[in-house]
Amino acid sequence: MVDALPDFSPLTNARVLVVGGGGYIASRLIPRLLACGSEVAAQASYVAPLENLNLQVFAGPVSNPAIQSAIRDFDPQYVLDLSGRTDQSHSRDNDDAMAESHYGAARHLGRAILDGPSLQRWVHCGSNEEYGNNPVPFREDMREDPVSAYSVAKVATTHHLKMLADYEGAPICIVRPFVIYGVGQERGLIPFLIRMALANQAFDTTEGKQTRDFLWVEDLVEGLLAAAVAPQAQAEIINLGSGVETAVREVVETVCRLGGGGKPNFGAMQMRKGESQRCVADIRKAHQLLGWKPAMALETGLGLMVEAARKAEAQA
Repeated sequence: MVDALPDFSPLTNARVLVVGGGGYIASRLIPRLLACGSEVAAQASYVAPLENLNLQVFAGPVSNPAIQSAIRDFDPQYVLDLSGRTDQSHSRDNDDAMAESHYGAARHLGRAILDGPSLQRWVHCGSNEEYGNNPVPFREDMREDPVSAYSVAKVATTHHLKMLADYEGAPICIVRPFVIYGVGQERGLIPFLIRMALANQAFDTTEGKQTRDFLWVEDLVEGLLAAAVAPQAQAEIINLGSGVETAVREVVETVCRLGGGGKPNFGAMQMRKGESQRCVADIRKAHQLLGWKPAMALETGLGLMVEAARKAEAQA
């Protein structure tokens, strides 16, 4: 069992590759790595957020042989894999896109890094959606219950990487982040609620009885780094969540109160077909293996997001 806080010194001067480097989580992860003194490279199809940063950029999908070759030449010691699109729609037209975006991308990335002479850890981001409608709290030893093409693709990727770790000794750890929120986030439920609250607009929503586990983005970043350096994380699946179950209605009401407006019409929308009713992580394994615990309380984080949005609005 790990009793001390994570030691990130192995990341100093280490070559670290961030896959999916153009996304929101990467926008918080990359500066943290640079602050650790890492030599950072990022793969991304959307590269605008990476401009003016002190890092190498591999612009293009990991399916591109030229990108794979560039990654091999970089020879990363640590890989933090945030790749893949999030899309929980249930259209069968989405199956192929999700399979390629997640399972396909992981196989392409594996071809680029697993034979590298310096690789010490590949941290892959799975999803809490892999648990589906399992009973809460979600534990890493549960059999997955995917409810969409997205979560099916995530589960397939988890099983593929777990096979490589268990039977081929590949240095892989799979983390399952829960619902991420934080300052600067533009997409998702909470940014939408903040816009409605600050504009004092009416909006339709579900009854909000479903529950979710909300994790502050900087807490996630610390968990990713801990998974990269902890020897005990080898071949493990580890939840990264707050461990707190919160009803969506409570989040709606809190944001409206903090924002001083918003008029939610509860019950005007139906939940997505197959959507999980309850969601909360058992995070004991993350604490035991990584020495990691989340620090941000939900209402405090929501307040920071509201104030940042209010300030940005005033400066616009």
